[in-house]
Amino acid sequence: MEIQPIQPVNFGYNDKLKQLFKKGKLPTVKYDISGRKLTKKNVTLDHVIPKSKGGESTTDNYMLATAEFNHMRGNDPLRDHMTNKGLVRYLSQFIDVWVDGFSGNKYVKGLLKTLDEANRLGV
Repeated sequence: MEIQPIQPVNFGYNDKLKQLFKKGKLPTVKYDISGRKLTKKNVTLDHVIPKSKGGESTTDNYMLATAEFNHMRGNDPLRDHMTNKGLVRYLSQFIDVWVDGFSGNKYVKGLLKTLDEANRLGV
């Protein structure tokens, strides 16, 4: 009997952010917030404010993450699994990116607002 590798759980979340990455249209984006290398096979959408804690499934509440990081973090507060250096590195990958109606600068602004809200809420 052949043992099959465990496949990451897919909750069906999809967003233009993930679609653009998988299509290779975000060539400056290489790492998730933890510094792990993103690939078309391991990329997932991670909620900054977990859905289980009231987070919405919107681009402003999504970040690209490896399946490994997403699984490890679960619904823990993001601040428990990141560093300021990792955050700056993640966000800087999107600065001045404009492709297919996606504005990296707008994404960074929205994500920073969500991160502030997450810190305020303690999630």
